[in-house]
Amino acid sequence: MRPFYHRIDPMKAFFVTGTDTGVGKTVVTSAIAAYCSLRKHLDVGVMKPFESGLPVRAGDLSRGDALLLKEASGSPDALSVIRPYAFEAPLAPEAASERAHVEIDIAVVDAVYRRLAQSHHVLLVEGAGGIAVEIQEGYSFARLAHDLSFPALVVAENRLGVLNHLQLTIRYLADEGVPLLGVILNDRTPSPFPARESNEAEVRRICGHGYLGRIGQGASYLPEEVFGNLQGRVF
Repeated sequence: MRPFYHRIDPMKAFFVTGTDTGVGKTVVTSAIAAYCSLRKHLDVGVMKPFESGLPVRAGDLSRGDALLLKEASGSPDALSVIRPYAFEAPLAPEAASERAHVEIDIAVVDAVYRRLAQSHHVLLVEGAGGIAVEIQEGYSFARLAHDLSFPALVVAENRLGVLNHLQLTIRYLADEGVPLLGVILNDRTPSPFPARESNEAEVRRICGHGYLGRIGQGASYLPEEVFGNLQGRVF
């Protein structure tokens, strides 16, 4: 099944997911946010609805991915708005919330999203883990993206196995009715491996015009070429 693609109007909001956990979603989302804010002078909002692995018991929530997104975007929004659900256990939201005895309310996420959507020109919403990760039993990030009408931007780490993970992610998005905004290949580490360079050609083949480009390790801003490709779909 070929992915179907989507251009966004006039409220420019999209969902950033990955082919797996630890593939660089926050790095890429931050790079997009920083580029839009500092180079294009756009009012950028960010949201990380669920974040795990935080020292909640110590009361110190001023760290983590949500903070990185806030700093990159220059957003004035409070961390409690950008990240409505924070958990200590480094687990998927469904498991982390159960361990914390917290009941997740999707209506809360929806309300925060709508508030942010009304306040910013661009809104980037980052998931946790991959697209099939469950927020509640039987309710995944794919369902959240579908219910909030988000197209998905997929971050694929340039590593061995990425082609399989990418095709599974694209197929899952299509099956769940979530439009694919595009795919970015992320060089998360400089470690050499045989497929490091050939992966890009294969990702391009798999995604066709949905391939937006490649980001080098440690990039603080989105490369101009990648932004140009993204701009053709979003701005």
